[in-house]
Amino acid sequence: MTNNKHLEATTKTFTKILIKNFIFVFITIFIFSCGKSNPQQEKTLARVGDKKLYAKDLIGLVGIGTNKKDSIEIINRYMQTWIRKQLLLQQAQKDTKINENEIERKLLDYRYDLLAYEFEKDYVKKNLDTNVKQTEIDDYYKNNPANFELKQNIIKAFLIKTTKNEEKKDEIRTTISQGDNQKIKELCAKSSFQAILNDSTWVEFEQMIKNTPFQQIANKTDFLRANRFSESSDDVSTYYLLIKDYKISNQPSPLEFVRNRIKQMIVNQRKVQLLQKMEKQMYEDAKKNKTFEIFK
Repeated sequence: MTNNKHLEATTKTFTKILIKNFIFVFITIFIFSCGKSNPQQEKTLARVGDKKLYAKDLIGLVGIGTNKKDSIEIINRYMQTWIRKQLLLQQAQKDTKINENEIERKLLDYRYDLLAYEFEKDYVKKNLDTNVKQTEIDDYYKNNPANFELKQNIIKAFLIKTTKNEEKKDEIRTTISQGDNQKIKELCAKSSFQAILNDSTWVEFEQMIKNTPFQQIANKTDFLRANRFSESSDDVSTYYLLIKDYKISNQPSPLEFVRNRIKQMIVNQRKVQLLQKMEKQMYEDAKKNKTFEIFK
């Protein structure tokens, strides 16, 4: 706790000194030089111990077109962050037994991982085939049934919301309960009711009834099995639910419900295979050309 207070107090002191001693507008103009030669680039802006922050370290920090006030705030925030990091680093070096070789190794590993990630991302972008045929999706679905068991109840349904004191309540109830898709859609269009009309698309039951009285149903699986049409109200609205079809959790998922997921899985498999092939080919070419050598 004492170290944190000391750090905070020290940082504030540094910040006040910086604000008093540097003209931020000048620095901002300098930063917009975008790397052009300028003797002011070597100007020292801050120091923590033997570590210095130079004006050149701020090049590109402030975007072109940024106003004076925002420029000052961006520069000030960056300098405060730099000071805090340096103070923490110096404190850590004093209080912690640091294996410099281990730190260096981790830095090299991180640099390698970052470079490899950027290279692989660019390689995949240029070479990965993302077109997936319907036959591929069908085959994947058929050959991996265990991967596509439902984790939730899903439905095809109409959910219509009206005001609680709607005058045509009887007509609405009759039309919806009869289940004529066209008449229901015409009714909703004519009356401008809020409606979700998913008679051909599978959706999660929980998602559809979110923020409605149906959400309070204790056993939703039993409800789906027992009800085709249901009506419920809260203080201001009445909700009509017409279930056209449903599937219960742990049943096989309909293909159309997981189509996009399967497509992404196939593309991901291709990505892995593409990178493995690239790495293998790179290794074989290097071995053939004697680019590397293992000493015994």
